[in-house]
Amino acid sequence: MNVKLTPKALRINSEKTQHEVADVLGLSLTQYRRKENNIVRWYADELDKLAAFYEVPIQYFFIDKVSQKDTGEGEVHEADRR
Repeated sequence: MNVKLTPKALRINSEKTQHEVADVLGLSLTQYRRKENNIVRWYADELDKLAAFYEVPIQYFFIDKVSQKDTGEGEVHEADRR
C-alpha cells in the first residue's frame, strides 16, 4: 500500500498547533499555513526537519512511484508536432 502522509495530517495526529510546528521550522505562522495548505511548496530541508520533529522517515512525505502522467513524459506537445 502506498501511503503519503501530509505535514498537516502528521501535525493533527500529533496534537501540535501550527504555531508550534512553525517555530520548529523557523517560519512565521503565515508562511507555515501557506505551506500546509499547498499554496507554496515545501523545501527538502523543511521536510527533513519535519521528519526529525515527528520522528518519521522522510519517505513518509513522498509516494513510492510517479506515473508517466504525473511527470508529463510521453506527452506530445503541439510545438513538438511541427
